[in-house]
Amino acid sequence: MGAFLLVLCLLSVQAVSAQNKIKVTGTVVDVGGESIIGASVLEKGTVNGTITDVNGKYELSVTPDAKLVISFVGYKTQELSIGKGGNFKITLPDDSKLIDEVVVVGYGVQKKANLTGSVASVSSRDLADIPAANAISLLQGRLPGVVLTSNGGQAGSDTPEIRIRGIGTLSDHNDPMVLIDGVEASVAEISQIAASDIDNVSVLKDAASASIYGVRAANGVILVTTKRGNEAKPTINYSGSYSIQSAAILPEYVDSYNWALMYNESNGRDVYTADMLQKLQDGSDPDHFANTDWANGLFRTAPMTQHNLSISGGSKDVHYMISAGYLNQDGILEKTGYERFNFRSNVDATLGIFKLGLNLSGSKENKKEPASSIGTKDGLMRTLTWFTRPTVPAYYSNGEYGCVDGSSISHTTFKNPLQMMNTGKKKNNGYHFDGNVFAEVSLFKGLKFRSGLAYKYYMNDVSTYSARSAKYDADGNVLYKDNNNSLYEYHWLSTSYTNENIFTYNAKIQKHEINALLGHSVQAYHEKSIHGYKEGFATDNLYELDAATKNDNVGGKAAEYALQSFFGRINYNYDGRYLFEFNVRHDGSSRMPKAHRYATFPSFSGAWILTNESFMQNVEPLTYLKLRASWGKLGNQEIGNYAYTATMAASYNYYFGDEKVIGMAENIVANDNIKWETTVITDIGLDAAFWKGRFSVTFDYFNKVTSDILLQLSMPTTFLGTLYAPYQNAGKVRNRGWELAVNYNDHKGDWNWQAGFSLSAVKNKIIDNKGIDTFSGETINREGNPIGSYFGLKAIGIYRTEEDLNRTNSQGVVITQNGLAPSLGDIMYDDMDGSGNIDDSDRQIIGNPFPELTYSFNLGASWKNFDLSTFWQGVTGIYRYNWEQATITNGGNMTTRWLDRWSDSNPDGSMPRLGNSYNEKYSSFWLDKADYLRLKNIEVGYTFDKNLLRGLGIENLRVYVQATNLLTITSLKNYDPEKSSGDTRGDVHPNIKSFSFGVNVKF
Repeated sequence: MGAFLLVLCLLSVQAVSAQNKIKVTGTVVDVGGESIIGASVLEKGTVNGTITDVNGKYELSVTPDAKLVISFVGYKTQELSIGKGGNFKITLPDDSKLIDEVVVVGYGVQKKANLTGSVASVSSRDLADIPAANAISLLQGRLPGVVLTSNGGQAGSDTPEIRIRGIGTLSDHNDPMVLIDGVEASVAEISQIAASDIDNVSVLKDAASASIYGVRAANGVILVTTKRGNEAKPTINYSGSYSIQSAAILPEYVDSYNWALMYNESNGRDVYTADMLQKLQDGSDPDHFANTDWANGLFRTAPMTQHNLSISGGSKDVHYMISAGYLNQDGILEKTGYERFNFRSNVDATLGIFKLGLNLSGSKENKKEPASSIGTKDGLMRTLTWFTRPTVPAYYSNGEYGCVDGSSISHTTFKNPLQMMNTGKKKNNGYHFDGNVFAEVSLFKGLKFRSGLAYKYYMNDVSTYSARSAKYDADGNVLYKDNNNSLYEYHWLSTSYTNENIFTYNAKIQKHEINALLGHSVQAYHEKSIHGYKEGFATDNLYELDAATKNDNVGGKAAEYALQSFFGRINYNYDGRYLFEFNVRHDGSSRMPKAHRYATFPSFSGAWILTNESFMQNVEPLTYLKLRASWGKLGNQEIGNYAYTATMAASYNYYFGDEKVIGMAENIVANDNIKWETTVITDIGLDAAFWKGRFSVTFDYFNKVTSDILLQLSMPTTFLGTLYAPYQNAGKVRNRGWELAVNYNDHKGDWNWQAGFSLSAVKNKIIDNKGIDTFSGETINREGNPIGSYFGLKAIGIYRTEEDLNRTNSQGVVITQNGLAPSLGDIMYDDMDGSGNIDDSDRQIIGNPFPELTYSFNLGASWKNFDLSTFWQGVTGIYRYNWEQATITNGGNMTTRWLDRWSDSNPDGSMPRLGNSYNEKYSSFWLDKADYLRLKNIEVGYTFDKNLLRGLGIENLRVYVQATNLLTITSLKNYDPEKSSGDTRGDVHPNIKSFSFGVNVKF
């Protein structure tokens, strides 16, 4: 209420009459003396302004001694003190943002105009004012070639999968390298950063930009830079928001009456009698014949609050930025949530020729979740789909959890997710600390030396207590009782340090500019985990390991690796026209055998800025044009620890009399001749700007080939025995594609507007797999096809007529399914091998998990103090499995699409008949087109007049209303199209949509 009154007060102040005004006139021209039409002339700190006419002239009444702010798209903004008024001619120099924009790159920054590689970036302006529990999610769709795939919206566990220009290796190690303020981190660690602390995110996509990181850069590099202070008086910034969250999309299940009809139909008998069906319809006996919406019972509308406070500033020699943040997110799934405290301190000081700096950051996390898992095979989401049904009440009238209805269906086929959620306790706490100290000295003009030491610490403590449980019927009779209870304790700790020593040299001699870098890096990492498990607690109110009495189990493991690197870079710029860059990194890792421990990763790139040539001057409307080309090699060290050596397993028991002794034995064949996985990327691109930078275009074409991929190829058991096969460099994968980004911005009078879009496409292909297919569930890796291609039977329709039932193969044999004759309403499959019988040998590649096209666009405008922005993201040409059971012998919810199933009365139904397990086979029938366009963000804001705020000590105040995932346009029903290809059965926590109210205040 206080904030509301403040807003009303400020609005009313704006109505106060102005002071006596004086008149200011003049013209606005460019450096060539040409009049600028539509330039903005604004009294600084107010909304009082005008625009120039067709002759570049302006006239404005302002307060005495005011300052004018003159601006126009494509020109540098100018300020002018007008004193007692008069006539002023104002010249605006050219200012192409494409030319002057600075981009963060490996070990430094560069002007975007001087880049020879492919780098995409977003700044704090793009990410500001979007309340998000996880800062990673803000990057989705904003960086061409970077694809984020949601792994669900569970509070505290919503880190998406990030892929840069496709998937390059056949293992699970496809995450990009992440550096936060120059220190290596994981993708998940970006979520520990408050979005308000982020200054810039850059993505190095090609080898020219990423090879400076060598063996860690094969999957691309994400550079996150946090905000720092500058020479200014202390400034306090506060941002706060309150959000209301709900599920973006939840499956719509049939009601209990229709479910019972389906159950009878699937089982071929009336398990639910006419009397039971009547009770399901009229609701007269809710304890035995309920109509439960389990999805609505599990999910809720939940709040989220965020508060971030920072202070920054400094003198000429000392700069600082200190921030603290608090996030409290209630999950949309009952009994889930996430709480985080975080801090950050960035300080640097200049003492003569020395510059010193200290960066500190940390966070404490508390993830709230039930003792039962959520997205696993035995988790709550699988339970919702497979093991609940609407005929069973969530609770009986006696207060016990429901587990049976009034039919003869056994309690063994049912699990109550509310009981699972409320039985037991779980604590999951995480502690992060990062420290980075550096010193830099200017040895002589142009030459600097910098040394830094970074330390990282992360600890995770998890305690899961599973309590006793029981099942009752509506009359209170015990149907099942589990008297066992257990406690699992887990402790994980990782530490790492990095020392980097870097020389940089910059020199400019007439038209020649040279920048050089030479460095050395040492990195060490160590992790250790221990766990303990016990059963048999006397009471469910005491759960410490010492209180349990049986089945104790303890374990622990540790791992470590080290990396030493030498690296260098040379940039050459001739007259702002010809740009060349050479990078090289020489990496050595303990993960590799001695014979191949070190490897070298070079890259070469060049660019030609045509618009700086004399023959390209004054070519309207072209403002800027640059052509780029690059080639380079990258490595992938994410291959596990010590894959080259034989490891020992303590899983062999020996007996000496009555004494059992644990034995050690090798469990994998060693191969000390393996080497790095290597990625070679060729990139050709252009950057262009038109109409003084109002319109800009960036385009890239790339070819990315990864070779020497480590695989465990099958070998004869006569050779291996019980050992696992050794790793070998045997695979090769190619990703080929293109990226396009277009942006436009302009203004007229009090109006400003901007629009932009990006498109990207990648084709993934396994070039070499030694002819060996590898399977993972419903996917396959096969030469000549994309990684993780969908593999199953090809559905070619539904048997609807007797003629369909009598279809034959080329030999005239009537086609059967698993040796049995199909029935009307069954799914019809392609007899690929021509055997006349449909079985697993007829499986084939039926789909591509990669989208044909990923795109996004943004639209925004402002008028005076109001602003509106929208951001849209989508994909086309993508398919996802949405498998459902066709036999419900054991129960399980059914989505509403089954209301249009085949039956004698509905022979044209879109779904097959119920009751045939062969209709549940993984096939193209269950592959849905998952194209979508989603409104990721829409925001409306209002910024208060600065003159009215100064008396309150406020420099800037903005309030806004914002929504995320508000609208999704897709042909898919019941399921969210934005999900990973591995989620075949809807087991992942739903994505979230939210409405937020926020305020940003600067003091």
